[in-house]
Amino acid sequence: MLLGVTVIWGFTFLWMKQALDALAHHLGEGSVLLAVGLFMALRFGLATVLLPVLLPGARKGLASPKLWLGGLQLACILLAAFSLQLFGLAGVSPSVSAFLTSLYVVFTAILGRALGGGRMGPWMIAGALLATYGAATISGPPDLSFGLSEWLTVACGFVFAVHILATDKLTRRHDALPLSFVTYAWVTLGSGAMVLFGLARAPATSGATLWASVTDLAFVEPVLWSSILGTVVALTLMNHFQRQLSPVRAAILYALEPVWTALLAITLRGADMDGWLVAGGFALVSGNLLTELGPRLTSHAHSARLSGTNASWFDF
Repeated sequence: MLLGVTVIWGFTFLWMKQALDALAHHLGEGSVLLAVGLFMALRFGLATVLLPVLLPGARKGLASPKLWLGGLQLACILLAAFSLQLFGLAGVSPSVSAFLTSLYVVFTAILGRALGGGRMGPWMIAGALLATYGAATISGPPDLSFGLSEWLTVACGFVFAVHILATDKLTRRHDALPLSFVTYAWVTLGSGAMVLFGLARAPATSGATLWASVTDLAFVEPVLWSSILGTVVALTLMNHFQRQLSPVRAAILYALEPVWTALLAITLRGADMDGWLVAGGFALVSGNLLTELGPRLTSHAHSARLSGTNASWFDF
């Protein structure tokens, strides 16, 4: 299921770019805060409405203050991560953004260890490094020259690591469906506040301009897909199934997202497939396989030594 989540996330990058480009056409390039707020508010607002309609279990236990507090914690992290990513993308190339955002794999491992999440074995360390390298190079060699946009994207990777760890903790305390619902509701409120701040910074923006922006099909279509598939489906599945993996293993799996984004760019936009794509994709897949199969092979080899038999990849 989480592998399917990464496929949907591969699409969401394209939807997000399309939506923000459409808003920039109406609002102007200087209205980034307003554009980000509008996109986030509509994406999560629609998800807040749809989730309890499609899955009535999302309405269970909504009277619990602890549930709303947990959702608020997750929402603050999620809103910060998406906002940093969107603002950072305004000043960096996609390859640099992919590299810096993918640092959440390493950040998850470091934070998990620092917070007492257990010892990282050699297979998991190797898998994390390979996945980070693959995400960094799948769109070509990153050309780094650090400025504000680069630091914002590094911060985005760090906050996404916090989100992975927080999801692991909170989904073990609360039912995933109602937790998802209250999280989306809080993100909608936070995004609405961003819209108000954005309007305050762009007082010349008229109501007619806003209406034209949010009714433009080039904006409406990606918002619908981002809300229905990217949020109601993908984020809810993440909340439900991630607790079955360790946070580091989940982060390495999520790092497959740029593979799907690159393949979609080739399929839908006619981008060229080059050696960087092949090498980066191979490193990402290898990182996931090492993390998943490496410990099993080590355990099987140890058992084989104790029993006096020969271990094989095909025995487990």
